[in-house]
Amino acid sequence: MRAMAAGATVLLVEDERGIRVAAETALVLGGLRVIPADTVESAWSLFLEHRPQLAILDLKLPDGSGVDLCRRMRGHEALGDIPIIILTGKTGLGSKRFGFDAGADQYLVKPVDPEELLLWSRALLRRLALDRGETRVLRAGELELDAAAHMVRWKKTPLPRLTVKEFDFLYFLVKHRPRVISRMRLLKEVWRTITVDHVIDAHLYNLRKKLPQEVSDHLQNIPGKGYRYIE
Repeated sequence: MRAMAAGATVLLVEDERGIRVAAETALVLGGLRVIPADTVESAWSLFLEHRPQLAILDLKLPDGSGVDLCRRMRGHEALGDIPIIILTGKTGLGSKRFGFDAGADQYLVKPVDPEELLLWSRALLRRLALDRGETRVLRAGELELDAAAHMVRWKKTPLPRLTVKEFDFLYFLVKHRPRVISRMRLLKEVWRTITVDHVIDAHLYNLRKKLPQEVSDHLQNIPGKGYRYIE
């Protein structure tokens, strides 16, 4: 996990030079490789060219929105799972929800302490290393999902065995938390079909019956958007 953080490439998209320089300095001193950008289009080109392990996006950019750029990154087939941090001067809960719904992993309000930004970057890079297979055990608080054993544990106690699709569905949502995963993506990547029916809702209903209340409360159906596991 340390290897993932050390030397990892970070795409830093910020049009305010002072903020960008301070953030870049902290990240570089922390052992990360930084690719700076100050517009949506330059950021997208650098994203495709350098294939970063983490992206830090300002909300307001000269040629567009960091939220739109976030959505665009999330839609990339090969790179869509990287951690994304959004920086903004907006403090309202509605703005934060908007950013998280677009796929952001963290939402920091400016002025951001460069050291705090480095700490969040390292934390998200460590999680990326876990999610990409350095371990087959996912943890979300006191919930554990062991893919090798096909076992779910809550507070270290094994839960009733799930069906293959129930496990895969829960694992996928926990792995990509707190992102909202669309119905079509779940059908394609978990069920391996493009059939649009109520199969996901049925599995969500069954999961909620089998899981403890403390876990099932974290499973959310966002009308018109998709599903997520949120801590």
